[in-house]
Amino acid sequence: MTIRRFLYLFMLAAFVGCVGLTPALAQEEAEELMEESTPKKKKGKKSKKSKKGDKKSKKKASKNSEEQVEEESDAEAEEKKGPSKPAVVEAMEKFKILNGKPNLKADYYIYLCSASWCGYCQACMPVAMEQYKKMKASRKVELIIIGGDKTEKEAVDYLKKYKSKNACIMFSALQATQFQGLPGVGMPGFPSISVVDKDGKMIKNVIGASQVKEVLTNWRELTIGKK
Repeated sequence: MTIRRFLYLFMLAAFVGCVGLTPALAQEEAEELMEESTPKKKKGKKSKKSKKGDKKSKKKASKNSEEQVEEESDAEAEEKKGPSKPAVVEAMEKFKILNGKPNLKADYYIYLCSASWCGYCQACMPVAMEQYKKMKASRKVELIIIGGDKTEKEAVDYLKKYKSKNACIMFSALQATQFQGLPGVGMPGFPSISVVDKDGKMIKNVIGASQVKEVLTNWRELTIGKK
């Protein structure tokens, strides 16, 4: 029994003595008052629970707000980076480029495997240089030479012989990547040619002088002239 309850019963007993209530009535009065006081305690417990719930809700809302801010920051960072580079351009940046600078804004790329020691390759070079002038004028197609000579100097000297300003990647460097370094490169050979779009999707791959010449002559139909 709490002190508060004891005092209450004591005062009730005194009141009974003063007003002349019977003990039964006094007991009823006491029980009614006790019942009235009980719900208040329960309400107090509920209030505590609601406060805890409010705190949890606030913490959850704060956490969600922080996550949203992080997501927005990541999105802003991606926007600042700008669009990703085409697959072919990104791949070429990993190689040492000889002789000239490639057109990195082209929509199509043509890889021509050629070397000074290959007679068939030499027979294709005049056609390649003639068609390259037209490719360059279109600004949408770029011809890349895959040099098959033993040294970089030999590869560059070979291109200079035909007054070529084409970018050149050494065949040995491509071979070191198991021919996976340039997307869309088909079966290598001398001479051989692969036509790909800027995303590295292969359009045509042939080996042999006559077929290489045919592709070089019909490059427009295979690329920008496609329906």
